[in-house]
Amino acid sequence: MVQTTTASMAEMRQLPPALLNPPDELPTVAGGWAERSWTIGGKMLSLILPARPDALLDDADVIAAHEQDGYMPYWAYLWPASIPMAEAILKQPWPRDTPVLEVGAGVGFVGLAAALAGYHTTITDYDATAVELTLFNARRMGLSQVVGAVLDWRQPAGPRFPVIIGCEILYEDRNHEMLLEVLRQRLLPGGVAWFGDGGRVRAERFIHLARAAGYKLTFRDEFGHELSAPRAGKYQLLELQRPV
Repeated sequence: MVQTTTASMAEMRQLPPALLNPPDELPTVAGGWAERSWTIGGKMLSLILPARPDALLDDADVIAAHEQDGYMPYWAYLWPASIPMAEAILKQPWPRDTPVLEVGAGVGFVGLAAALAGYHTTITDYDATAVELTLFNARRMGLSQVVGAVLDWRQPAGPRFPVIIGCEILYEDRNHEMLLEVLRQRLLPGGVAWFGDGGRVRAERFIHLARAAGYKLTFRDEFGHELSAPRAGKYQLLELQRPV
């Protein structure tokens, strides 16, 4: 069963039932898989994603991983800032075929939107299942310019990109320095990073650290209008420009 939704936050909370015949290519997850579709910026995103993300919290493997390394299955949720950020990406006139790196991809919503916009997108996440799922959805959508890799922010070395994107990844203070190190190693001089944020209070600390590191910051609302300052409790897009 496919549940087609608009970009409203209320509808994002209406979880569809699990598929009776889930794809053989995907691993079994607690709560099963569901299919949902959105029309964003005139383009259709149709994704297979966890039907009941909360069910993963009771999974024995997840509990063991949490006890060992503080792991949480945040990848399984479609976070509220994903839709307005995907809309912003589809409107952004970067040159076609621009290489884009998504960090903390989760279900890969904004990375797949970047691929739909014509960018060569590399999807990364700490969780291998998240990467596997996003590549599966890319194949379903015929997006051949998407590649994926597991990325631990504690070991961020790799190729550099002119554009890095991430959505709802500023929620924990302990990640801020690691994320800035990711930018230091993976963002080209003069490059830009876009981070979609749901107005989390923790973002203020990251903003302070990014400015201290020399990044020029611009803030935009869900309509693309520039904000005079960051805000709490509402969606905002943080744009970080790296010095040349």
